[in-house]
Amino acid sequence: MKKVIVFILLLLATIPQQLMAQVNPQKGYIITNENDTIYGTIDYLTDARNVQACLFQKKGETEYKSLSPSDIKGYRLADDGIYYVSRLFTGGEKPKLLFAEFLLQGGVSLYRYYYDDYNYFGFVDDNGKEVIIRNDNLNNDLSTYNQKLQERRQKVQELNALMYQDKTIANRMWKMNLTSNDLTELVKQYDEQFCTYAGDCIIFKYDKKKAAAVTRRFYVGAGINYAFYEAPDDNVRHRTEFSGNKYSGIAPTFIAGADFMFPRFSRYFMAQLELSYTPHNYKASEVMLEGGNPKMSTNEIALRFGASYAFSHNRRFIPYIKGGLHIAWNSAIKEKNVVFMYDYHGGEPQKTTGDLVFDNELRAGIYLGAGIGIGHIRINALWKKAKSSFNCLNEKGCGILTIAYLFK
Repeated sequence: MKKVIVFILLLLATIPQQLMAQVNPQKGYIITNENDTIYGTIDYLTDARNVQACLFQKKGETEYKSLSPSDIKGYRLADDGIYYVSRLFTGGEKPKLLFAEFLLQGGVSLYRYYYDDYNYFGFVDDNGKEVIIRNDNLNNDLSTYNQKLQERRQKVQELNALMYQDKTIANRMWKMNLTSNDLTELVKQYDEQFCTYAGDCIIFKYDKKKAAAVTRRFYVGAGINYAFYEAPDDNVRHRTEFSGNKYSGIAPTFIAGADFMFPRFSRYFMAQLELSYTPHNYKASEVMLEGGNPKMSTNEIALRFGASYAFSHNRRFIPYIKGGLHIAWNSAIKEKNVVFMYDYHGGEPQKTTGDLVFDNELRAGIYLGAGIGIGHIRINALWKKAKSSFNCLNEKGCGILTIAYLFK
């Protein structure tokens, strides 16, 4: 048991390294310095990587080439995906050529730069003048608040001068969040009102799921649970109320969970969080003391957290394996109509028939599973084993078969 737990923990610990080693190929194209468009596959990863280089594999080739902002004019993911162009960033300590995300093109255009772990936004008028403002939220740290306030005030004044025809720009900038969506809407409204001479402005929309570092989806389902429980057999030796019976059977189980995927790192690995409810109600499979009609019942609420690895992607049938940690809360634990030995006021233990009620239990253990996804349907088989620190009903093993519906 301990060896299996160590294996699961090591597996979970290595997932970040595995994710970093994976690529996230997306269809797209590059624009050369000669204005030629070349189609192929782009390895789309994090902001920090995307602004420095474009890993591009031309159609018909088998290897990726790393292209810097000086090698090409820009690149874009297919289907109106995220669009990067080569621009000289002047908001840092010294000018640096980067791939900037092109958000909006018009009389005033808008770009997003990612530099030194901050987002910067560049507002460029039709004469090429640029005002760069950093998304640096003001906070209550007095040591930096005044400096940030002065820098923000200066940048807002510069932006107000750049977009001088709208007298509300400065006031609106102080009130809004400096995000891509909010600033794109701000510039779009300005262009449509004051820059009609430049034609219609173009917003470069993109698939947020491809751009997100983490995406999620939810699922619900139901199935059957086969479990095997064992009551402690200390009743004779220690004169306790335990029966020593063994119980096994099938119970319904209900699940709800979420998949957390990392599209920039890997198409195959994902983290999973699952909640289940199982009302166990079994007859005794082995009886230590004959008599009665032994039954066991308990309500189990379980939380499972782990990782899953899929063996294919974007296919109709997607097989996968999974594993992780399992924590369960068992309440209303009871043995009914059971024969047990009971010590009446220090006398000799005597056979007694009745009900045994146990304290609620917290169990911890592991789970391993495998399954297959078919469209919105997921069929999953899982084995789990959990142990309690209390001297109560011991779960010796459990198998679960479920069918779930994914909300994609």
